[in-house]
Amino acid sequence: MVGVLSEDIASDVGRRIQPTYGYYKQANGWITVSTITLLEKANYTSRGWRCLEQYGAFDMTPYVANHPFEALFMFGGAHEMPAEQVLQTGLYMNPPLVPRCRQHITQFHRGHTRACWAGAQPVEFPQMAELPPVRVGPFPCEFCPRELPTREGRAQHQSVAHQEELSSLRTGQSLAAALQTNAKPARRARKQKAN
Repeated sequence: MVGVLSEDIASDVGRRIQPTYGYYKQANGWITVSTITLLEKANYTSRGWRCLEQYGAFDMTPYVANHPFEALFMFGGAHEMPAEQVLQTGLYMNPPLVPRCRQHITQFHRGHTRACWAGAQPVEFPQMAELPPVRVGPFPCEFCPRELPTREGRAQHQSVAHQEELSSLRTGQSLAAALQTNAKPARRARKQKAN
């Protein structure tokens, strides 16, 4: 009969689908997003990871993939992230805004609405005070307007995106150093001749 659901399908329609993603603190202290099913949780904890259940569970969607730490920040977990991770990811340069709805992305809250963002505040990372000021950027690229979160990141960016410019700069620096080295003996010789 058309329009009648089988008993099995009908019981599945009303069933809540359990979100399967959450946060772990790795053995090195870094926070990561991964599945929190029993099997995966056992696997990760055997590696020394700790499941951060206090920050809840959520579905993995394209939005969540692009904002992986939003739920952690929304529920006050920014302090869990080590300063080195905040630095390396560049989160301190332009801290993300945190929705005020306090709702995970799940089958019941598929996306944040305008109301979720009313009064949104940027995340604060007090742990950045642990780092020496010379390590905290941003570090501007010498060839384009891009700013990078670390010196290493800038060096990598320039070596990939600005290979030609970097090569020319290094050649110029080598020539300048050679000229300067050769100019010193000539200056000394002129001084001695004048005396």
